[in-house]
Amino acid sequence: MVTRLAIRRGLGYPRKRPVIVGDEPEKHFMARVREVARMFGWVDWHQQDSMGTRAGLPDLILLRPPRLIFAELKSQHGRLTIEQSAAMALLELCPAVEAFCWRPSDFQRIVEVLR
Repeated sequence: MVTRLAIRRGLGYPRKRPVIVGDEPEKHFMARVREVARMFGWVDWHQQDSMGTRAGLPDLILLRPPRLIFAELKSQHGRLTIEQSAAMALLELCPAVEAFCWRPSDFQRIVEVLR
């Protein structure tokens, strides 16, 4: 049990993950990207439950023929896992596929790509 003295000295563990100012949660960011994609006529797929899905599958698949986009969405300070990096590298080798890692700060660029 952490005592009050320990907490005052900064030795206690925070109960919640500290929020970094300006760091939009991935869930909200995903909703914004999907809304823009649909506005420009894209069909989108997002795997809600990753159970049974191979690690590294990008968060969002967007299709508007003749284009196919795989997008990994990260919060501003989020990091790709090893599996995600490997999947993105493989997708970038496919000439008919566009692969992106997008963050909230990339939103203007995202709109340009989806336009």
